[in-house]
Amino acid sequence: MTQDNRTRRRVLQIGSGAAVAGLAGCTDFLSDDEDDEDDGSPNGNESDGGNGGNGDDPDEDDEIEEPKGALDPIPTPDDPKSVFPIAGEGDAPVTIKLFGSWKSAETSEFMLEEFTELLEEYVKKGAVDLEVHAIASFDGTLLHGDDGPRLARAGLAVWDHDPDQFWAFVECVAINIDTEKEWATPDRLKRVAKKSDVDDPETVYDAAAGDTYQAELDETVDQIEELSVDDVPQVSVEGTVYSPTKETDELYAAIEAAVDEKA
Repeated sequence: MTQDNRTRRRVLQIGSGAAVAGLAGCTDFLSDDEDDEDDGSPNGNESDGGNGGNGDDPDEDDEIEEPKGALDPIPTPDDPKSVFPIAGEGDAPVTIKLFGSWKSAETSEFMLEEFTELLEEYVKKGAVDLEVHAIASFDGTLLHGDDGPRLARAGLAVWDHDPDQFWAFVECVAINIDTEKEWATPDRLKRVAKKSDVDDPETVYDAAAGDTYQAELDETVDQIEELSVDDVPQVSVEGTVYSPTKETDELYAAIEAAVDEKA
């Protein structure tokens, strides 16, 4: 990797302001509504309006901005076998794992900025597959209230039913999400899916409104505990986790070492 590339990454990090606090002090990573437990709404979460327990608001009329192609094209397997989203062809000699939260501003900034370089350097060249995990809870606590699980389930539904549109869906969430309030209602996520050209947006609604993909959410929790993931975003390479925004050189060195070992 050239010095110019490393310098460019540092400039992106400074320009994006993507410094991430640890779990112990990062209230954005934990439930949005930690201080609102007595507001009368379920789980202490601010309600988005009334349609039973799923948080839907029949009067939602906010405009969803369509994705601009910032994450297009990202290669995906022709016949995906992984239950978790994959960037790559699915048969690379090295698989790394990205752990993030779709409601985390730091994760969104990474996905829309620095992430593209990792794709160009390794994924698109077939050296690395990247497996994506959206964290819905940590140590038994929901992340961002109900938004964390809803977003995680919705993303898995898109990957399950229309994997070619998964990255458009991720971008659409990133450019539209409001991190200051409960946002990821099933209805809104259905409209995000429509804007992202997902084949069957209703499956996204059903996933966000229900309890599907719980096994996958639980598996992600098991992995972050095993790997000691304590921040978002983080990338795991051969069992060691790195911050892609704060430990960029270390991350790339670890990837290069893993690729060289498998060559």
